[in-house]
Amino acid sequence: MTALALDHEETYAPVGYRRLAELLGELLAEQHVDAVLQRIAETLRRLVQCDNLVVWETLPPDRLRPALVDGRDAAELRRLVIRIGEGITGHACMVREPICSNRADLDARAGHVPGTDVEPEAIACLPLLARSELLGALSLYRSGFDGFTDEELELIQHFAEVAALALANARNQAELEALARTDDLTGLPNRRHLNEQLGHELTRARQNRQPLSLLLLDLDNFKQINDSQGHHAGDTALRQIADILTQTLRQQDLAARLGGDEFALLLPNTDSDQAQIVSDRLIEVIQARTAVHISTGTATYTSATNIDLLRVADRNLYRSKGRDRRSPGHHPAGG
Repeated sequence: MTALALDHEETYAPVGYRRLAELLGELLAEQHVDAVLQRIAETLRRLVQCDNLVVWETLPPDRLRPALVDGRDAAELRRLVIRIGEGITGHACMVREPICSNRADLDARAGHVPGTDVEPEAIACLPLLARSELLGALSLYRSGFDGFTDEELELIQHFAEVAALALANARNQAELEALARTDDLTGLPNRRHLNEQLGHELTRARQNRQPLSLLLLDLDNFKQINDSQGHHAGDTALRQIADILTQTLRQQDLAARLGGDEFALLLPNTDSDQAQIVSDRLIEVIQARTAVHISTGTATYTSATNIDLLRVADRNLYRSKGRDRRSPGHHPAGG
């Protein structure tokens, strides 16, 4: 072993073992996927010297793409999408075993990253496995002839095992949070998500002095559909409405199901006249595509007013009941 290798081992390995338990505790404390990925990169940088580091995520059915890249060749690495079985990283994922190649530049399994220099390089690749599920991989790249030592590889492998569990837990948490904010029947955001987003959009509207409109709608003949055709027909009608809302609205708008037959549309940077146009258009589209009739009620926040959008829109929704369905209730300001 060269002097350079001995210096490297003495510098990183003992420090790594002393810090491993503490760093793993910090990693497991993270709750969100992005935070876990960032913590993985930061922790590995403290444990082992490398020039580039990539955390890969699986992309069904058989590919890997970078979820986080850190290092001098980050721009080139971010553009990569590889198949499982392709290159050293893909091969490690295929066999589900760590692979270290301390002369990857001479390794027939390695693929060249477009835009990077061909030079002596060591690569350590570790699949991220949690409960037998392949989540992705860790790839560490070190330029030069100073390859990864056995001690470093053992350290990285222990870390990768816990990192995979932390990443799986964070993903599960994200899925649970998404489910808690999603309506099961329609797939739209639910009342909880709407209330959270309404608070964010009101803050943004006040800061930017922009209008913000809220449109509520419900189905006039929903009970009749359920009573005469059964609840399956009612569920189908609700899904149709959800699909129309999703297809009709702008990217910045939010459609949500509040419960029962009531839906809400949050319309950022939309004044009262524009909200009325949206309401009229939805009535026309829904009545043209379905057997459903709807009533709507709207409210608009402006910098000159300070109103409870949900309360005012709900009041105007019920005022519109019994009116001509093509003349929905609308409230441009307050009270």
